[in-house]
Amino acid sequence: MMGTPARVLVIEDDDDLRDTLLRYLRGVGMLARGLESAEGLDAELARQDFDAVVCDVNLPGEDGFSVLARLRSRSAMRIVMLTARGMANDRLHGLGLGADYYLVKPVNLRELEMVLHNLLQRSQEVQGQGTREPDALAADEATAQAPWRYHGTTWLLLSPAGQRVQLSSAEARLVQCLIERPREVVDRATLLAAMGRPGLEAYERNLDVTVSRLRRKAEQASGEKLPIVAVRGEGYSFQGNVRIAP
Repeated sequence: MMGTPARVLVIEDDDDLRDTLLRYLRGVGMLARGLESAEGLDAELARQDFDAVVCDVNLPGEDGFSVLARLRSRSAMRIVMLTARGMANDRLHGLGLGADYYLVKPVNLRELEMVLHNLLQRSQEVQGQGTREPDALAADEATAQAPWRYHGTTWLLLSPAGQRVQLSSAEARLVQCLIERPREVVDRATLLAAMGRPGLEAYERNLDVTVSRLRRKAEQASGEKLPIVAVRGEGYSFQGNVRIAP
């Protein structure tokens, strides 16, 4: 996966799920350790550094949101929330506290692997920019944190830098469906239904063409890559900060 094995801490109170996650992550080359609650977290962090934490929300004692806030206040490590809570308010709360990603159970193990790989890859890229001028780094960071903004009534997408991307009807429906579930994988059938083409295999290829065209249009209009990521065999995910304009 990476030059140095990624060090991942899994905090999950379900013994079977925790063991499954640890076996899988170790099987793909990561150095994974597990805890059943947050009780031993401080001791574990004092013992060694971790690149990422996968944390369940519904933990006994200190819950996952509290753990997330505590970790984020003192560390830049990547944090993936793992939970049975799929409501939008829960996801937004977790993301607002600083979670890098929010996965809803049952978890696709391959998806978790890809999420960790992508997050840690970005961490390495940021670390590699350490020799750049502070002003340039600050400008990049501000742009990276600014959200994409979507105006549903006018089918207008604004890049983090404020560049306008005018969408077609199909593109607007696709974007709306993805950003209503940010950082989650939306399956192909759901996306096709949102575009008004439910259950039609003939339109499967049309979905990929629409996404490809949308990415190209957004980059040409704004100079920025639209963070819509394909998840092989499943669907697509919007992997960026986003705000739906009223």
